[in-house]
Amino acid sequence: MGSSKPSRLARAIFAAALAVAPVAGLSLVAAGCGGAASSLAGGIRRGGATDPSAHQAAVAAGDAAFALRVDRAQLELAVAKYEEAVKLKDDDWQTYAKLARACYALADGWLYFEKDTKFELFLATYEKGLNYAQRGMAANSPEVEKRLDAGVDLKDAVALLNKDAISLLYWYATNLGRWANAQDITVVLTYKDRIYTVMELVLRFDPNFFYGAADRYFGAYYSIAPSFAGGDLDKSWQHFQASQKVEANYAATWILIAEFYAPKRQDEKLFDEMIDRVVNAPDDVIPVMAAETRAEKKKAELLKKRKADGEFPF
Repeated sequence: MGSSKPSRLARAIFAAALAVAPVAGLSLVAAGCGGAASSLAGGIRRGGATDPSAHQAAVAAGDAAFALRVDRAQLELAVAKYEEAVKLKDDDWQTYAKLARACYALADGWLYFEKDTKFELFLATYEKGLNYAQRGMAANSPEVEKRLDAGVDLKDAVALLNKDAISLLYWYATNLGRWANAQDITVVLTYKDRIYTVMELVLRFDPNFFYGAADRYFGAYYSIAPSFAGGDLDKSWQHFQASQKVEANYAATWILIAEFYAPKRQDEKLFDEMIDRVVNAPDDVIPVMAAETRAEKKKAELLKKRKADGEFPF
C-alpha cells in the first residue's frame, strides 16, 4: 500500500457503511442539513405531539418529498419537513431514523460531488445525520438515553436496543463512518470499534436489511484492512457475495468491490466489470433507489478516472 495506507485503511473501514467527540456519544451541532441537530442535552421530551395534526402533516409531507429525492430540492424539503415533525414530537424515533437517512442521502448523493468547494457543508451534513440517529436511539429507549447521559459509550449502550431500532443503528453507523473517513486516520481509529459493534448488531438483527447492508460493510472492511488489522480477502468476498444474494442489483455493492476488493486482488477484469455494471445499469434497476443509483454512476466515473491516473496500479 505504500504511503497511501492510512487513507485507504480509513476508506476501507468506513466506506460501506459506510472530529473527536465525547466518548459516550456525540454532542455535535452542524449546519448542513436544515437546522442544527439536537444533542441529548436536556433529555428526550416524551409524550404526545404538541400539535398532532401538524405533526402528522409534516411526516406525510416529508415522506412524499423523500420519495422524489432524485430531485435535490425535494430531498432538502424532506429534511425540513422531518425536522418540523420532531420539533412537534421529540420522541418520534421513526422520524429521527428518516432524518438520519435523508441527511446521508444529501451528503452521499449530492454534496459528495461538491466537497472540493463545500467540504464543511459536506461534513456537517453527515454530522447531523449521526446526531439525529443518536437522538432517535435515545427516543426509542429511555434506558439507552440514561446510559448515554451517564457517559456509557454508545457501542455499549446500544446493546439495550431491539430490532425495531435497526434503521437508527444503520444510519448512525453509516453517517459516522463517512464523517470520520472524510477527515483523518486519528478520527477513524477513534470510532472504528463503535461502528464495527453497531454494524454487527445490524447483521445479527437482520442480514437482509437495506439490501444486505451489514454484509456490504464488512465486505469493504475486510477487503482493504491490512492483515494486522483483520483484513481478509476471503472473508471480504464472502460478505460481498452474501450481500449480493440479498440484492444482486444494488449498485453501491459493485462500487465497493471495484474500489476496494478488486485492487487488493489485483483483479483489473473484476474492476472493469463492476464499473461497467454500474454505468450500464438503468437508473431504476431498483425502482425505489433511482436517486442512489444515479449517484453510484457518478462515483463509477470518478473511479475510472482514478484508475486512468494510476491510483489503481493493476
